[in-house]
Amino acid sequence: MGFLMSFFLAITMSAFSPVVSGAPFEPMGFAVGVAVGTILGTVILAAFPLIPLSMKYALRCGAPEGSAGWFLLKDVLLCTVLVFVISFVLTWMVTGMDALFVNRLLAPMPLMWAICYVVAVQVEPLCMAIAGKILRVPLPGAPEAAVQDATGREQA
Repeated sequence: MGFLMSFFLAITMSAFSPVVSGAPFEPMGFAVGVAVGTILGTVILAAFPLIPLSMKYALRCGAPEGSAGWFLLKDVLLCTVLVFVISFVLTWMVTGMDALFVNRLLAPMPLMWAICYVVAVQVEPLCMAIAGKILRVPLPGAPEAAVQDATGREQA
């Protein structure tokens, strides 16, 4: 699921960063942003248990597992970390490190975070379904499949 979520967030950030910053959209910049963002996000999610921590964060906020609040809250931590780290690296790659780096990094951050959060909430069920099919295991929070008999009827 980490690769898929990183891929969708990298596409979102690469598409909307120029718009939010007032810069022109460039196809090469978009392609590099998607590639770097996907690789960086995948490495972060593979190296650190960010998804389980996000689930624990939602539970600590009082949302029961599987509830709408749980689904909405668990993406808060995930998006905060990924958007900040990917934005930091991409801003550094594109503009370099100088006296205005922090301003260029933080000025578009609230709007970028909000856009990425909305995208993450919308694509997470798709990412979970694809990851579940590939891994052939149910993922936490994923809807459970009903057991069917040979005739196709659900069993109790």
